[in-house]
Amino acid sequence: MTYAEAVARLLALRGGELAGMRPGLERIEGLLAAVGNPERRYALVQIGGTNGKGSVAATLATILKASGRRVGLYTSPHLVSFRERIRVDGEPIAEDGVADGVDALGTLVARLDATVFEATTALALDHFAREAVDIAVLEVGLGGRLDATTVGRPALVVLTRIDLDHEAYLGSTLGEIAAEKAAIIRGGVTIAAAQAPEAARVIVDRAAAQGIPLLLEGRDLSVRVESRSLESQRIVCAGPGWALERLALPLLGRFQPGNALLAVAAARELGVVESAIRDGLARARWPGRFQVIGRDPWLVVDGAHNPAAARALVASLDDLFPGVRRTLVVGISRDKDARAILAALVPGAARLILTRASSPRAADPETLSPLVPRSVDRVEVAGSAGEALALAMAPPESPVVCVAGSLFLVGDVLARVAGDRPCPIEKAADSMECLFDRHARDTE
Repeated sequence: MTYAEAVARLLALRGGELAGMRPGLERIEGLLAAVGNPERRYALVQIGGTNGKGSVAATLATILKASGRRVGLYTSPHLVSFRERIRVDGEPIAEDGVADGVDALGTLVARLDATVFEATTALALDHFAREAVDIAVLEVGLGGRLDATTVGRPALVVLTRIDLDHEAYLGSTLGEIAAEKAAIIRGGVTIAAAQAPEAARVIVDRAAAQGIPLLLEGRDLSVRVESRSLESQRIVCAGPGWALERLALPLLGRFQPGNALLAVAAARELGVVESAIRDGLARARWPGRFQVIGRDPWLVVDGAHNPAAARALVASLDDLFPGVRRTLVVGISRDKDARAILAALVPGAARLILTRASSPRAADPETLSPLVPRSVDRVEVAGSAGEALALAMAPPESPVVCVAGSLFLVGDVLARVAGDRPCPIEKAADSMECLFDRHARDTE
């Protein structure tokens, strides 16, 4: 089996990723039991929530690597290459590793009727065991209570901010969604972001019922921004009996200091020393989340695939580009609340270009047009990411172009820059050059 055949086989399971959302633990438990329960051979950290899960997971993994531990990282979805989902010490799984793993799981997957996410999770956990990792950081795919990553007994759990998303699967209220996500609190210590009162009550009650120590932002943990620029942020993180000042945070956006706080607090609970925390945090990268990939005009990409993330993106643009005319290139998946996302994104935009990602989940941009707030005078439509970018760079030009609304769309844009090369998550590996920078710069 080739790598391409293996990925195609995975993504075809249960009709693809959208149809593959089928909560339940019996299938993943069956897969893991059949391959010898690899999740029992290393410590587990599980990261749930609505927005920021990937940022926290990648940052924590980079910090743990800086501390000398061998670290597995499992995230989803990927942006450019499927291999991004499974990493050991920051390095994506090899193509042969994917092909061999899928081949080994083949009959089990068919017999158990596993979804793409369940099969990929089993592949990741087995790969981590084969690579003899010390600890695995797992990003929850959907919800938490019945998510395929909810296996074993975690040494630590992190919950990012919980907001409305995937209501068809998780519930229509914040309390219902929080209950699904807080169910991963079942072992070790829990670190949680500041929450709306309805979600905070659920988390506090769940931790108390399970007898799990809880560190909650706003009550036990805090973060403060000392400075912010287009290069990095400088922050102060604090918790019970400790404070780390002048931490260099290369991840941009108003939402990233809070994510960094969760990663730093988690690392401390896992016994990481201050020097490794500083080094790992300074190296961390998480592509596709308020990532600046070009200038003149500034080109920013950010998934912003739900209303809360869209609001955070607009606030971040206002922080770093105050009063600057901007063009928005927006594509949204069919299963998302497009009306609310557009309502959050368009304020302050001089131009709006609707497009679609190459993903089968993408909504037709023509169906998005009627959902745009009436305050927008002109809406343009492009059939692909490439066409949308070309249109955005044409007159009337804006100093800032922002691509948002879908991680799949962001992946299409990054693929135009780097091809099918996995996006790096550490500074040392980041040599991506923007194709749209009009003033050519020497890069290596």
